[in-house]
Amino acid sequence: MSESFDLAVHYFLRHEYSDAARLLRDVVREEPTRAAAWTYYGIALAHLGEAVESEVALSRAVALAPQNPDAWFHLGVARSLREEWGSAATAYRHAVALSPGDMVAWHRLGVALAESGEETAASAAFERALVLSREVPGSEPEEAPSPARHADDHVAESGEREGAREAKSWLDLALSLLSLGDMEEAVAAYERAYTLDPDRAQRSLFRPMLHLLTAVGGGPEGEEGLAPSPPDRPELDSEGPPRPTPRREVG
Repeated sequence: MSESFDLAVHYFLRHEYSDAARLLRDVVREEPTRAAAWTYYGIALAHLGEAVESEVALSRAVALAPQNPDAWFHLGVARSLREEWGSAATAYRHAVALSPGDMVAWHRLGVALAESGEETAASAAFERALVLSREVPGSEPEEAPSPARHADDHVAESGEREGAREAKSWLDLALSLLSLGDMEEAVAAYERAYTLDPDRAQRSLFRPMLHLLTAVGGGPEGEEGLAPSPPDRPELDSEGPPRPTPRREVG
């Protein structure tokens, strides 16, 4: 079944998820202990909107390869699709335990914890993501990108620019830090978002919230270097953060 698996990955790379899932279904039927096939199968199903089936496949993948952070990460994605935030956080915790330098896994963990009402733990996860983002600025990944981690586009965002998606991630972090009173780190996250997508950053709720909190608290309203904002416009959607990843065998 190796040829079928390779062909399925080929379809996966071309975003032809129906064909990939069809072939991978046969692969896992013939080779039920092949963790990589279950992982790709689960990701393809997520792209197709089959959240329940995706979670089943990825649960099988982590049972077969419990030391694989990719499988745990994607299980977290599948559970997030179903808004099972507590169990999603559990999966992301496994992912960051196995790959502690994975910035986006930490950020996703923060989102899941925040949705579960665990604000203190969420803040710690968000801050860890922020620290990791600063450790190697502008560095290139050690290996080529992996098709497996493109599952972060599971909500059909094919036309959206990667910079805008990353900016959304930083704005989520800025708002979370601001709500917890960490204004310095919140401003740093906002400025990162602004460099990626100024228009989205200016349209976010960050500025109005910052001005409100500083006015109430008597602190300075303007931070040096903070990007200018036009008249306030609400709206901060809830899409997920980006997922850049190294290429490695997912099984």
